[in-house]
Amino acid sequence: MVSGGTEHDRLLLTAAATLHDVGNGPFPHISDSLMKEMLGFTHEEAVQFAFDHSPVKDHLVLGKYKVDLAEVSSVLEGKHYLSRLLYGFPDLDNADNVYRFLSTIPGKPLGDPSYNPPEIAATMSLDHEKGNIPENLQRRWASDFEKIYSYVWNDKDNMICWTMLGRALRILKEILTPEFFRLTNKEAFNLMAQRLPEWADNLRRKKYKILFDEKFAQLKGEARKLSEPSNLPMIEQHLCTEAKIDKWCLGLTVDQPLLREKPDHWRVYLVSCRDNRETVSLLKDILSASEPFQATDDARS
Repeated sequence: MVSGGTEHDRLLLTAAATLHDVGNGPFPHISDSLMKEMLGFTHEEAVQFAFDHSPVKDHLVLGKYKVDLAEVSSVLEGKHYLSRLLYGFPDLDNADNVYRFLSTIPGKPLGDPSYNPPEIAATMSLDHEKGNIPENLQRRWASDFEKIYSYVWNDKDNMICWTMLGRALRILKEILTPEFFRLTNKEAFNLMAQRLPEWADNLRRKKYKILFDEKFAQLKGEARKLSEPSNLPMIEQHLCTEAKIDKWCLGLTVDQPLLREKPDHWRVYLVSCRDNRETVSLLKDILSASEPFQATDDARS
């Protein structure tokens, strides 16, 4: 539906759209920071890596259509003039997944989508000077986008799993190899469960709870360390040591949820299978100089 461009442009965009998540490791996005630390790139830049580790000759399919893998990679890495169609607000990727998420949540607790993906695709063009998404359509999509990600970040079970999967990856970092990032979710979980059986058992039995969940407009003082993912293992270990609990008992998530066009706050979660108030007090001490987030009336509406 995206008009304009040469035949090669259209084939290239089709290939990039098809392959945009081919570099995802297990537990997509959760494993991205570890992938970056171990391999030097995140899933958007892992197309060549995925093809190199494929058990079949996938590159032959691209060759059939005279599409170069390096050029596909450049689109997905944001380095090509077609990249804007896959990295926007909205773009072809999130125009699809926002609609699909709303449409397929059991019971549709967030209602029906307020737009259709073809509406957005029809406003886009491969030609530089063409394509302009109407303000009303962009506003409808943005409202649905924010609705979904607020739902995800406020779902306690989701954030417990997100936090403790991330914690297990940080604990096991030293024994993981690059091949880990080509495992399925199930294969990766089974591997992690073998190494951390107590962690896996508590996760399966839903023994983990959120002990702390607060928003901050700005992280200040000691808390600035929380904004760097590579510092999380050190801070988690500090909390475990002070509270005298095993390292698999506790995890942190510190991130900037993407709402509207850009993140406007930090959200800090502390998850544990022990109802230990000492860890909460220690975390509050770290965050004591930080500025709490106050939602505006516009944001609340």
